[in-house]
Amino acid sequence: MEELKKFGLFIDDIYRLRVQDPSIATQKIELRHECLEYSRNLQHFKSLIHDFYKISKTFAKDVEVEKLRAIGTQNQLKTMSQHRQAEQQICQSKIMEQTVKLERLKSEYQYLQRTETEQQEIINIFVLNQ
Repeated sequence: MEELKKFGLFIDDIYRLRVQDPSIATQKIELRHECLEYSRNLQHFKSLIHDFYKISKTFAKDVEVEKLRAIGTQNQLKTMSQHRQAEQQICQSKIMEQTVKLERLKSEYQYLQRTETEQQEIINIFVLNQ
């Protein structure tokens, strides 16, 4: 057997003639199995990453939709607030108009009361003189 090793020939466990050392052949087979296992794990990892990508993309779309919805709602609230302020200003101006009108009518009423009193005095004087 030593003579065969000198020429680079080996005999394996089942007594077949080999050009390669059986321990190296065994290591090659183990390495091949490890490489295949690594390749399977890598493919599994790749499929997990692909699934994660799909889920995150869907989630990102949902987040974007909700973000736009929130912006729309925020804009509506701002518009409603501005509308209420405008209505409040209109009501304030109407109150001011009515207050001015009330003051004018009070003055007019006082003037008419004085006029009535004066006329009543004139009538009383006229009636007493006749």
